[in-house]
Amino acid sequence: MKLKWMMISLVVLASHYADAVEIAKESEPSGVQISYNDPNDPFEGFNRTMWDFNYLFLDRYLYRPVAHGYNDYVPSPIKSGLNNFVRNFDEPSSLVNNSLQGKWGWAANAGGRFTINTTLGLLGFIDVADMMGMPRKNDEFNEVLGYYGVPNGPYFMAPFAGPYVTRELASDWVDGLYFPLSEFTLWQSVIKWGLKSLHARATAIDQERLVDNALDPYTFVKDAYLQHMDYKVYDGNLPTNDDDDALLDEYMKELD
Repeated sequence: MKLKWMMISLVVLASHYADAVEIAKESEPSGVQISYNDPNDPFEGFNRTMWDFNYLFLDRYLYRPVAHGYNDYVPSPIKSGLNNFVRNFDEPSSLVNNSLQGKWGWAANAGGRFTINTTLGLLGFIDVADMMGMPRKNDEFNEVLGYYGVPNGPYFMAPFAGPYVTRELASDWVDGLYFPLSEFTLWQSVIKWGLKSLHARATAIDQERLVDNALDPYTFVKDAYLQHMDYKVYDGNLPTNDDDDALLDEYMKELD
């Protein structure tokens, strides 16, 4: 099933990129009018400007060098410990969010992880719960909304922070209402966000070539992010439909 979705995604992306190349060939170098028609991205003109600022300036001269330095010179146990410590604070909100979705097993898992890692795991630096067969699954409130049918909403590229969907922007504050996040000061919240983002950026180093070599890096990242949001809402079990099967079958026939 996952292979099928990968094939479909490649077909769709290839189609988009082929269209983009054809448009570029037909366009004159001067006086070109560019229109954006992606219903998921009604603010594409603004978003592309923010993408250029984030990707070509901030990431190239700040985020990327810092992430590479962190990845190359900070020992793995320290990196893992810091990430475990930071993400342990999200377990109580994950307990609530899984409960709101009726995922009682995962809710109990989150509560157990927080208790075990905060005590036996030295405030979360050591993921003892994972060693005991309790994997991390941090659900956010925006996933709860998605579970009950609230759509992603328009895609938005935030300056400094990167990609979001409107559902995230409207609901991220809810997760901060639960202990211990509710006790954080502004600067503690900023430090937590910074450490979490730094680890995520360092983890993405292996994917830098995919973005750098993409025909349209902005579209590549946008499509990947929207698929990632759906993946989280459905816990990896993305729904299929007959149209997808027909598209895949037609594509496979053409290959024959």
